[in-house]
Amino acid sequence: MLNSAVASKADWIKAQKRRAPQLKDAPAFCRNLEEALDLRRVEHSMFTCSTPAWKLGTGYDFSSNDTLSLARSGEIRRAFLDELDRHPDFLMHSGGSRVMDGNYPYIEQVEAEIAAFHGAETALIVGSGYEANMAIFAAVPRPGDAIVYDELVHASTHEGMAACPVQCRVQFRHNDADALREAMASVLDTQPQIADGSRSLLIAVESVYSMDGDVCPLLEMLEVAGEMCPKGNAVFIVDEAHATGNMGPKGAGLVSQLGVEKQIAIRLHTCGKALASTGGEEKFPSPVCVAVSSLTRSRTDAVSVHA
Repeated sequence: MLNSAVASKADWIKAQKRRAPQLKDAPAFCRNLEEALDLRRVEHSMFTCSTPAWKLGTGYDFSSNDTLSLARSGEIRRAFLDELDRHPDFLMHSGGSRVMDGNYPYIEQVEAEIAAFHGAETALIVGSGYEANMAIFAAVPRPGDAIVYDELVHASTHEGMAACPVQCRVQFRHNDADALREAMASVLDTQPQIADGSRSLLIAVESVYSMDGDVCPLLEMLEVAGEMCPKGNAVFIVDEAHATGNMGPKGAGLVSQLGVEKQIAIRLHTCGKALASTGGEEKFPSPVCVAVSSLTRSRTDAVSVHA
């Protein structure tokens, strides 16, 4: 284990050495890229791709997200192959976007099963959880809406928010219901259309936060939202990526564990962590499904199929 750790550290140190000075005679295309990368190297923040020590049997796994050991067990692979045997004419490619040639009955059947499992009206499958978050936040918020979000929400949420037309975005202290109240109050004080209920206030949280492993005080936050927006225009978007498979009945997540499915407008689940597959799942009311399908490009990306 020690030798593996030493080798990994040596690779990282090597990756931090500046390279642009040795490329003075190289084409500008490569030289300019290396100059940009050197800025990372100087700060010792250059990322490297290497095989984790635990995969070599010389370390412990704190990073794979295989929390149920489904990936290492091979159960998902066997189930997938069995499903293929039951559908010998199944196509392994999308052929295009879902709105072109990439839609077919099997996907719609799976989405219906996912929605039923989670007690949702509709569900969509997209290529990854990252794409799912980007699709939600790029498509759902409308001009005049506002977003308040936990300061530790995922980078994909930030990318989606950056692409949406909402100008009023306010973060609040992590997992702090009182801070949520303060953030909502600041929005209500400055956004009259939110205050009169004609526009929506979207609240973005995660059920389980990946870096710290702490759980969202969702019931408290729902109570705060109801008090602050009695007209019902406070809307929750809950990222269940790290609760999927680990919380709730049959691993359905925190929202199902608390029995508040009807109070959450949008839920995101991923299949690439505890479920040992790939893809992202979005659950929402039918109008939201249509909006995400029509107002975002993520819906047209490659769709992952889950056995």
